[in-house]
Amino acid sequence: RGVAYVIFEDLALEPYGNRVPQFSFEVTRPSEKVNGEVNDIAHAVQAVAVMPGSGEYTLATTNVHFDEGTGRVTPANQHTQEGVSDAEVSYDNRVEEVRSCELDSLIVSGFGNDLRCGKCDLNPKVEQKEQDGSQMPWTVSGLLRNNAEIVPYLEDRPAYGGTPADASVIESIHALQARGQKVLFYPFILMEQLDGNDLTDPWTGAQGQPKFPWRGRITLSMAPGQDGSTDKTAQAIDEVDAFFGTAAATDFSTVDETVTYTGPDEWSYRRFILHYAHLCAAAGGVDAFCIGSEMRGLTQIRDGAGGFPAVQKLIELAADVRAILGETAKIS
Repeated sequence: RGVAYVIFEDLALEPYGNRVPQFSFEVTRPSEKVNGEVNDIAHAVQAVAVMPGSGEYTLATTNVHFDEGTGRVTPANQHTQEGVSDAEVSYDNRVEEVRSCELDSLIVSGFGNDLRCGKCDLNPKVEQKEQDGSQMPWTVSGLLRNNAEIVPYLEDRPAYGGTPADASVIESIHALQARGQKVLFYPFILMEQLDGNDLTDPWTGAQGQPKFPWRGRITLSMAPGQDGSTDKTAQAIDEVDAFFGTAAATDFSTVDETVTYTGPDEWSYRRFILHYAHLCAAAGGVDAFCIGSEMRGLTQIRDGAGGFPAVQKLIELAADVRAILGETAKIS
């Protein structure tokens, strides 16, 4: 009791430089119930978030490589010795270790560039433009790598992973569902401002918005309560309208699980959300779809009559998403 033996038969040492490697083990067992209640995390967790929601191929179950030329390739999403993608390894491990989990929140990110809602675009972005994934060329909402914008860099390295390729998102939805999991799709906004930007901060009026601010700080050109704010005026509606845009559910076409946008030239919140609603539908559907999470500043904006224009826009958008995904999906 208290001792475990691990025996290897004919262990190949070549992968370890012909030396016996150092191994570490964790021996676990399910904890016992106390007064009929499960106390350990492995049995108590019922849902998890698939993070970080960025990385061009982090959600791909296909092994993707970058071709370096002269027969050399660099793996984009295979960094274990399992021979399969990181996503496959992660999903298998999670199903095995957290057996009571029934739902995965699948996070997929776009990038916002301004805290002022009337000036904020929401773009899919890539980490670099020199190479594309050989097995899965990057494309999101009909945008190709060579005409996409690049994520901000810090010290010559990407500050974020790029937006996951549409094909990788569909693969992850299928992979999770194949393991018996329910999927909550969670479109997420990452803000990309760096130090030294010249954007006006709507919360202080100072030049320069905070580095990587919280998306919940997206508001009017000047936030409610600040001097010069358009809150409680008709202009507030115009700024909110600019953020949501005019993209319609019918501005998208789907062919062979590829969703293409055909509407007005805008990178708006409606385009962002409706694209992913159509992508989820192309994947065969999801169990739930999240809209407007953490948009605290936006939903506090009022018009001249005391109404909340962003809240009304979210209600309309939720109805559009429900029409795309059907009544079985929960829209929140």
